Amino acid sequence: MAILKVESNRGFIGRVGNTVTYLLNGQIVKRTIGKSSKEATIPQLSARQKTKIITGFLNPVKEFINIGFEFEARLVQKHSAYNIATSYNWLNALTGEYPDQQIDFSKVLLSRGKMPSTNNIDVKFQGNKISFKWDETIVNEGMKESDRVMLLAYLPKENRAVSLIGGAERLEGGEYLIIPECKEGIHIETYVSFVSADYKSISDSVYTGQVFSNCKSI
Repeated sequence: MAILKVESNRGFIGRVGNTVTYLLNGQIVKRTIGKSSKEATIPQLSARQKTKIITGFLNPVKEFINIGFEFEARLVQKHSAYNIATSYNWLNALTGEYPDQQIDFSKVLLSRGKMPSTNNIDVKFQGNKISFKWDETIVNEGMKESDRVMLLAYLPKENRAVSLIGGAERLEGGEYLIIPECKEGIHIETYVSFVSADYKSISDSVYTGQVFSNCKSI
């Protein structure tokens, strides 16, 4: 890649053959388009693996994060909720060294907002569903009894997610997720957020732990 300092407004910006020239931070940058013949470095391979891991995880939970990071996307213009979620989790939710990198599910963030998070949520697998319970008497500043719960269950081995957007109100103290095509003994990662009734305020998501399915009839 060649870099030239910008001395005037004259010059070509665009593509010629297999090269492209463009303005970047006050410099004219010229680079070759296409695959490089050079062997990728460890940092490059690490970055590619991180991107693949995070993309693979976020695609099944896209509906949830589109709501979860919508408020953040409004503040950071020109970036989608999905892009912001990708960036955050790429930087914060990965552990290990290449080639053994993986997601630390306890550090995953699926929503971000100014509403206080609700902690001490009890999660249990009952029958073919996951039960979530919280203390409905705790309504701190920034919370409302009418806030709606958002639930997500992620099944790593199957790379699929089950979610509920706008579930029970905070004052109800509990909600559940039915797991379709439930298989016994599968481990599931769980998350909870709360969103205001008018969808103008949301909390950071809370990792509520791992449960194992028993899939017994009720």
